[in-house]
Amino acid sequence: MAQTVGIMTIWWMGVQYECVSGSSIKLPGTKNNTQVTGGTVQRYESFAAGEVKATPVLKKGMKLTAFNAGDEGELQVKCDTGQAYVLPDAFILDNPTLSDQGGKAPVTWNAGLFQEIVSS
Repeated sequence: MAQTVGIMTIWWMGVQYECVSGSSIKLPGTKNNTQVTGGTVQRYESFAAGEVKATPVLKKGMKLTAFNAGDEGELQVKCDTGQAYVLPDAFILDNPTLSDQGGKAPVTWNAGLFQEIVSS
């Protein structure tokens, strides 16, 4: 039986953060756009930013300001199945909202570059 992705771990600016389930990554690259022309449909390509969504948990002694909007740096995402993604130009879109009952602080990053590393 093959293993599938179950856990994603992130490193933001060299610091590892534990996240709750539900993290996601969309790699940057070319995307297709629809252009309707009369009675037909055409397509044209454009570049789409990559997006990582994760919900780190804020533990005692940690700072919420580690996730300030405007910060830019390296984001790493590692899957428990061996895939890892390095996004060297990642930036945070908006300051996170911290919630009680676990200290969840959802963060969304965008990026334009990535490197994929796969280990077995």
